[in-house]
Amino acid sequence: MAKTQGPTYQPSKMKRIRKFGYIKRSSQKHGLKVIKSRIAKGRYWITLSSKFDRVEKNKMFPRSR
Repeated sequence: MAKTQGPTYQPSKMKRIRKFGYIKRSSQKHGLKVIKSRIAKGRYWITLSSKFDRVEKNKMFPRSR
C-alpha cells in the first residue's frame, strides 16, 4: 500500500507578516519598488502588515496565559 503525503502547509500569521510585511518590504531595494507600485496603482492595502492594526493584532495573536 502506498503512503499518502501528509499536511505540509501549516500556516503561521506571524511568519507571514515577517516575510511579506511593510518592514521587510521597505528594508529591501525591490521591496520598495513593490510598495511604490502599489501606492501608484491605488491599492487599499500596501503590504500585508498594513492591514493589521493594533486591535486586530490583539485579536489574532492572543497572549498565552
